[in-house]
Amino acid sequence: MKITDVKLHLIRSGQGGVRGAAQGESQYWGGGWIANSLVANPMSVHPRFAGLRTLWMGPGQDPYAIEIETDEGITGSCVNYGGGAFACAVIDQHFRRFLIGQDPFNIELIWDQMNRSTLPYGLGGITNMAIAGVDLALWDLMGHALKQPVYRLLGGQTKESIPCYVTIHPDFASHWKDRGFFGVKIAAPWGAADGRDGLKKMENLIAKLRGDLGDDMEIMIDCYLSWDLEFAARLAGRVRDYDVKWFEDPLQNGWATDQNARLRDRIAPIQVATGNLEFQYKAFHQIIATGATDIIQPEIQWCGGLTATRRIAAMAKPFDMPIIPHCASIYNYHFVMSNTNSPYAEFISVGEGKDVQPIFTAIEDEPLPVNGRITLDPAKPGFGVSLNRDVLVPYKE
Repeated sequence: MKITDVKLHLIRSGQGGVRGAAQGESQYWGGGWIANSLVANPMSVHPRFAGLRTLWMGPGQDPYAIEIETDEGITGSCVNYGGGAFACAVIDQHFRRFLIGQDPFNIELIWDQMNRSTLPYGLGGITNMAIAGVDLALWDLMGHALKQPVYRLLGGQTKESIPCYVTIHPDFASHWKDRGFFGVKIAAPWGAADGRDGLKKMENLIAKLRGDLGDDMEIMIDCYLSWDLEFAARLAGRVRDYDVKWFEDPLQNGWATDQNARLRDRIAPIQVATGNLEFQYKAFHQIIATGATDIIQPEIQWCGGLTATRRIAAMAKPFDMPIIPHCASIYNYHFVMSNTNSPYAEFISVGEGKDVQPIFTAIEDEPLPVNGRITLDPAKPGFGVSLNRDVLVPYKE
């Protein structure tokens, strides 16, 4: 079997246009609370852009889809919610040479060639989003060729179903109590840019969350690189009585390994969760080996795909460090199902934020949690999903 073609697509927005017009994450999630709520972020220090993420996000946060075809008529596909037209350009103009004529089962070889060939110009970001799309489409293709779900190719089934926590808007916490999810995560509305007032608002918000959820559900806070060591440590002291499970990505990615290690000591027993905005798998080695996190959260669609995530998981295994892929996706679920060190997964509420509903408009047959748990169908090969061609627009250079 040989690869004969690579097809790339952008994703049509709900308004009829093509995602890629500097709308970023908001278009992929279809608007709703994720796009239209106050969320502390790295740009919160600039008042002009602090109100909404859509004010500053660009086409690098747009989705794209890839299909890899073979001479035996077997195809693998992936929808990546990051990279957009930029990632398509990398695949089309650079990675295509490593794919056409290659045996699609040679995933390790292809991944190594993509990774090494981009070292001179990209150690993450768009290049790793491009690598991830190719890698995930190849795993899907392999599953279809062998008529097996991907999780069986990765190591088999390690749990009957996958427990989930759900990421929500804090105003709707009461809607998610008694729905089967073991916990909720919120995006912090305030961070270091908000000073002492932000500390008080976050303390009050977490107190209200605990009151809304009762004592049986976990609470996690996504800080989205918008805090600093002082803000996180002082807030931890204020919310001791509310039993918060973790602060996620409180410090900026790429340089905060030492500070995160210090932060772990200062805020325990609250845990530090990091990794979804790290890209090169080698960066994860430093984080893990130096004890700079409690929970490692690779973003499978951004860090280089399943091949990279398996390397990260191997690094974390000797430390008994949980590997909880960031975000909700079918790709994450197959990894979690196959990995004993991944006890649960994330699900995200979209739209208004009160109901369980499909997340990815470009994917059909996406499994949804029932009573807070995801079950994968062992009869469905590959990732068990297909492309929604109604929203695909062929990529043109």
